[in-house]
Order: sequence, then C-alpha cells, then structure tokens
Amino acid sequence: MVKRFSSKAIRWAFLFWAVTTFSQALVAEAPEPIAYTVKMPAAATHYAEVTATFPSAGRTSIDVMMPVWSPGFYRVENYATRVHDLSARTPDGTALTVTQPRKNRWQIQTQGAPTVVVSYRIFCNERSVTTNWVGADFAVLNGPATFVTLVDQTRRPHDVTLELPADWKRVMTGLDAASDRAPNHYRAADFDTLADSPIIAGTPTVFEFEVEGSKHYLACVGDLSQWDGQRATHDVKEIVREHQRMWGFLPFKTYVFLLVFRQGGGGLEHKNSTLVTSGTTGMRTQGGYVRWLGLISHEYFHAYNVKRLRPIELGPFDYEKEVYTPSLWVAEGLTTYYGDLIPCRAGLTDSADFLSRLSSHITQLQTSSGRLAQTLEQSSAQVWTSSFSGVGSSDKTVSYYVKGPIVGFLLDARIRHATNGSKTLDDLMRLAYQRYSGEHGFTPEQFRQTTEEVAGVDLKEWFHDSLASTKELDYTEALDWFGLRFAPPAGQQTANTWKLEIRPDATQAQKTHLKEWLGKATP
Repeated sequence: MVKRFSSKAIRWAFLFWAVTTFSQALVAEAPEPIAYTVKMPAAATHYAEVTATFPSAGRTSIDVMMPVWSPGFYRVENYATRVHDLSARTPDGTALTVTQPRKNRWQIQTQGAPTVVVSYRIFCNERSVTTNWVGADFAVLNGPATFVTLVDQTRRPHDVTLELPADWKRVMTGLDAASDRAPNHYRAADFDTLADSPIIAGTPTVFEFEVEGSKHYLACVGDLSQWDGQRATHDVKEIVREHQRMWGFLPFKTYVFLLVFRQGGGGLEHKNSTLVTSGTTGMRTQGGYVRWLGLISHEYFHAYNVKRLRPIELGPFDYEKEVYTPSLWVAEGLTTYYGDLIPCRAGLTDSADFLSRLSSHITQLQTSSGRLAQTLEQSSAQVWTSSFSGVGSSDKTVSYYVKGPIVGFLLDARIRHATNGSKTLDDLMRLAYQRYSGEHGFTPEQFRQTTEEVAGVDLKEWFHDSLASTKELDYTEALDWFGLRFAPPAGQQTANTWKLEIRPDATQAQKTHLKEWLGKATP
C-alpha cells in the first residue's frame, strides 16, 4: 500500500529534520571548555595551586598566555611574574615539553594528546584590587592574575572549581554556578567573563537585599571590627535605588559587592560585581564612611558606564597589549561625578558635603600646574605612561579623576541652561546608553553629537576647550545656574578660594535649580 502524506505533515517533518540537524551541528562545533581547579592546601604560605585542562584540537602544540593587565586598571602589571613551577602533561601523566617564548606566554608540545593538563602555582600576597591574596583566613582571586588561557582567542566556556581549606565555608563571586550545581563549581561563557569576575573565598559575612527584582549581596571578609554591616546594607540599598531611579532600570538579576577590609584602599568595576578594598581605620569616622559610600556608588555606576556603555576602544580586550582611548574622562570622570552626586540624591549626604567633595576636586585642579601642561584627552590617552592608572597629577599631568568630574559638573549645568532645565546630564547618559551600550561602544565624535542633540546647541567649541586644550575652565555659567559662588577670602587671606558655597542672595529660580540638581533623579 502506498502511503500518502499531507503537505502539512511534510512541512513538519522537514522542520524537525532542520532543527535536529542544526542542533547537532551546534553541538559538534561548540568549542570545548577549559577547566580549572584551584586549591589552597597551605593558605598561610600565600600560594594557590591551579590545574587547567586545555583542549588541543589536534594541534601538535598549543600556546597559552596570562594577561599583563586588568580592564579598568590602566597599568601593565605582568601577572606572569607571580607564576611558579608551570608544567604540562597528558591526561595519563606523560610529561610534555614546555617553553616560554614570552614573559607571559608558554608553548606546550602536545604529542598528539587531545587534551593537555597544565599545573602551576601562584604567589598571592598582594592587596590591590587587581592582584591576588591568599592567607590563613580568606582568599581574593582576580581572573587576569589567576588564570592562564589559550592564545587562539576562540570564544569558549571556562569552568572553575575551587577546593577550599576545611575551615572555609563559602565562595562569593559574580560567576554563574555551573549547571551541575556542584559546590564551588562555576562556568564563564568566555575568558572575558572569567577575567571580569573576581572571587573571594573563606568564611565571608554576607548581607543581602533586593531592588526591583535584582538581588544584591554584600560579601565581607577581613577585619570587620569597625564595620556596621546592617547600616551599610541599608545605605547601599538606598544608593542602588537611586541608580535605578536615574537610569530607569537595573541591568542584571544579581550583583555582588565583594568587600575586603584590610590595609589599602580602592575599587575595581566589573559587569555584575565590584571588588573593594577598604582600610579599617577610615571606617571609624563619619567622613571616612561617607567617602566609602562614594566609592561604592562610583563602582556601581560603572556597571552602566564602562561595563556596558563604553568608549569604542575598551572592548573586545587584548589582554597582552595596552589599550588607548581619549575618553576616560567619560568612563572615569563622569563616573566620579555621579559617584559623589548619587549618595546626596539618595539622602545619605547633604548638599554641603557634596559641594565640599566637588570643591576639593576644583582646588586640586586649580592649584596644580599640570592643568596648563596636559589636556583632559591627553590625560586619558597617555595614562599608561604618565600616571598610576589616572590617579595623581604632577606639574606636567592632570588627572581625569579630578578634572573629569569638574567637566561633568560644568557640562550638566550647560545642558540644563541650554534647555531651560528640561534636560540634564542624566538624559545624555541615558540616551548614550540606549545607542552605544553592549557591542557598540562610542567614539568621541558620537558622544559629542549625542550631547549636542540633548542640549539642542552646538558644543564643538565647548568640547574642544574643555577636553582638547589647556585653557582655564570657565565656572561662570554653572555658578549662575545653581546659585553658587566661591567663598570669598577670609581674614588676611588674599588669594581666591575654590570652596563652593550657596550664594546668600540666590534667587528662587537658582534655589529651584539647586534642588533639582541635588534631589532625587526623575527618569
């Protein structure tokens, strides 16, 4: 008997075949993962031991490398200098020949093995937010400083399993748990994700809260004797709420504040986490705590500005070469501006405190001869050779952490004035995010054009004078709009001060402008 099939049945059969074939092709072509196991069998010695399994893809040799820098920290750090005793073998234990053609690269002869197992130790005794620490009580691991990866740059998964000392209880990281849900087993979709996801392990004290369906964790290790976790959790939640109010959304379902209380200070942004080192003595004073809130706000703002909205040069990353951009005044300068502004908008600091922070930046700039020697764009483009990742200035340099937020203040006032208060810098950041976040990135020209669109005026000359020249900044427009002035000299003092204060004769319109600026955002 001859069977007859309807055209509908044929179409469904063809669709089933096509989906099955395509799925099989995806599985066949999916790159094999690199798998790491990290152990700390003698944590007090500051060593971590890493075993990594690399697919060889049938090659007679493979090249592996360790990054020389960490995105967000513009300084060559040469992490390979902390690597010791690197060796390679086949899965059955046969030793393989390893050579080191570069300081951060190793070449391994595979002898035809389908996978190669590489073992090495890392000395971890540093306290910065880009390097590693392993001690008796806890460990801090940064991806670029920890994991050797294949040079071929194929986008492939990277698995990480941590084997903890017996008395350590928990790992906290922005990495996703692996699908098997095994303890301390994580999977990154690619090396960029692994490099962007620091890890702390030990017995962290963890606080959590939720904003708009997004879970946030404060994972704390180190000296917590001066730390009020409940208060900090409440205040950080208010900061997150204000960021959400300004941007109009939260770009992740989970975010982790990795807080390490130890000697030193600083933070580094990541896509869904931040690693912050805080000196314990600074937390004892209200001023120190307020500065800490500003740092937290700064790093959280980076989750939008830099990690998602970025200068076009900052991605994809080449972890073996410096990356140059003239736009760190946006990435870091505007982030510093908002880092200080948002705690004020959230009601955690007052207008006097915010103006004091802004005054400090202005004083640093106006009393430094470097402002007359280096432009803001040069400060960004020359960061690898002229500063400590943008921090500090000299008689020949200017810091984008100092001049950048001041330019942000002046640009905010320029947009408000040009639009009679209907648009602000907030609107610019939201529009830039809409257009250039994700895979796009923006050029300096695109950022300027977007600013002009929001402000409704030509800003070519203003951008040139503020960013590409060493002309003195003009504060007049901003002071007039917000009803501010620089405090007059006191006593025998004759030189002008750079301390911002509210004018005693401010008009009602100026008072309204000030309130709109420092009040809660209105997306």
